[in-house]
Amino acid sequence: MIIGIHNIAKLTSNPSLKGLSPSSSLTLLSRGGGAAAAQDAALKNYYNDALGFFGGIRIPASFLAGSSLAAIFLFKNAGAAIASGNEASCKFSSLERRVVKFYHLTSLMAFVLSLNTTAIATMAHTSVLHGRFDQFAESAYLLLKREFEMEFVVCRWSFVTSLLCFLGMVTSRLLIEFELLKVDPSNSARSDTAMLVMCSMGALTASLLSYVNQHLWCWKSLLGMTLHLAKISWTKAIVEKQPLQICSMLCTLVSIFYVGKLTIDDLSRD
Repeated sequence: MIIGIHNIAKLTSNPSLKGLSPSSSLTLLSRGGGAAAAQDAALKNYYNDALGFFGGIRIPASFLAGSSLAAIFLFKNAGAAIASGNEASCKFSSLERRVVKFYHLTSLMAFVLSLNTTAIATMAHTSVLHGRFDQFAESAYLLLKREFEMEFVVCRWSFVTSLLCFLGMVTSRLLIEFELLKVDPSNSARSDTAMLVMCSMGALTASLLSYVNQHLWCWKSLLGMTLHLAKISWTKAIVEKQPLQICSMLCTLVSIFYVGKLTIDDLSRD
């Protein structure tokens, strides 16, 4: 305990350790690192790492954007009948119609968010190339969090959320395409296959979400990251008064309202 107090005293009194996290500073002290060692560990050039992050995340995001764009226009006849309220002409059952709605919603969200990831990452990549920022930090993560916080958070959140939407879209299509939701009391193989599909995709989704929640570093869960992104958007729109950001926020809120409205209307009809 005395050693720990002594290390903390050294940590607060040593100006060369200023800006380092307590864990990194204590590690340097325990290894006998002085001012030069502390500065070497704390200040490294992560310019190429920043380029690599924004350049690399565009590849899987582009794949999701292309796949989800094509998927939006599947089941268009059923979607048109459901949207027009002429559900009687649709060959699907009530449960299948809801899955079709969920399919189109998740495919749209996957496309929007993955395209957002690609666009923001491309523009952020150009900003990094401009080079007018402090390229030295304790880690590449801290560099991106400090110099490109909005771009870093938006790209990570949009990509992860679009991936989860993509998995929901694939699951929905499997259930509809292979008619796994049709009721057939004489044949249990169909319902068994439906359970296999949902449990398999559910296991993958839960595993990915668990891993994401454990490795966000700055937030305890994806929900915390979502709230932080909302705070950033609020600052851009209200505090900095950026007109297009205000428009984007209003459109997002209206979209959420109509998703809720359509969901309530659908439930009230049954």
